[in-house]
Amino acid sequence: MNRIQIDAPCKVNLSLDIVGKLPNGYHEMDMVMQTVSLCDTIFLQLQPGSGQIQMSCRFEPDNGNALSCGEDNIAVRCARAFFRESGCAMEGHDLSIQLVKRIPMMAGLGGGSADGAAVLSGLNLLTGANLPLEQLEKIALPCGADIPFCLRGGTLRARGIGEQFSPLPPMPDCPILIIKPRFGISTGAAFARCDSQPYRHAEVEKMIQALQTGSVAQIAGALQNVFEELCSEEEGRQLAAARELLQQHRAAGVLLSGSGSALFGLFEEEDTARTALHALQNHPALEGAFLCRPVAQGAYRSAEQV
Repeated sequence: MNRIQIDAPCKVNLSLDIVGKLPNGYHEMDMVMQTVSLCDTIFLQLQPGSGQIQMSCRFEPDNGNALSCGEDNIAVRCARAFFRESGCAMEGHDLSIQLVKRIPMMAGLGGGSADGAAVLSGLNLLTGANLPLEQLEKIALPCGADIPFCLRGGTLRARGIGEQFSPLPPMPDCPILIIKPRFGISTGAAFARCDSQPYRHAEVEKMIQALQTGSVAQIAGALQNVFEELCSEEEGRQLAAARELLQQHRAAGVLLSGSGSALFGLFEEEDTARTALHALQNHPALEGAFLCRPVAQGAYRSAEQV
């Protein structure tokens, strides 16, 4: 086997708290993270060559966006890290990475991290390295704090900088409607604001208790994200307008994912969610609307099933 296809599911944050800033400049987090079925697709191919990595990207649908496919791309960085740390030599081979991009960018959905996790999982299988999940997570972490979660997936509490995991009861199967406004939010700028202005901490334990009930309504009532307070005045205005769209279409609860700008709504009924999708998928204020569901695994287990 010299070619493999891997799905790269994204994530939402059901609860997100910034505990503080660490001496190394990173921020200590406490989050409840959930993999969802909106995904990119990665095609990997190893062939004889001189050790080059070539990457291409196609947006589906074509929305006019562009993505750098050079050495700064997370997928390329993860490929380099894999060959550097896994013991699998790349000499005599070229790697082709083809990305079909569906996850919105600058949205707080971890799309780049999902792509990196898919590359690591795919190369692990393609090369026959068969590294355990924990070793792949160590390779992944320097490339991006969300990549270990995207490897593992499911419903997890993530602490530290996002790499310390505790299992949680699985999120009940329910429709989740993600909407992406026509602007993005810089994660770096959002974190910088948390260092300079006060914010109320999220009650992560409240979300954990809600998950234990298995009730979508309880989970919807426990949604919290401190980044909702850490946006600029203009970002806040636009996010409020986008939130109202989901609320008008009977979402049980609405939350910003990560640092944004995507918001997601939890729905208790499929018909209600589909009606909302139909109404919002071509809304002029939105880059896109995506109906998805919770997923119980990340890229590592998905690769094992290829």
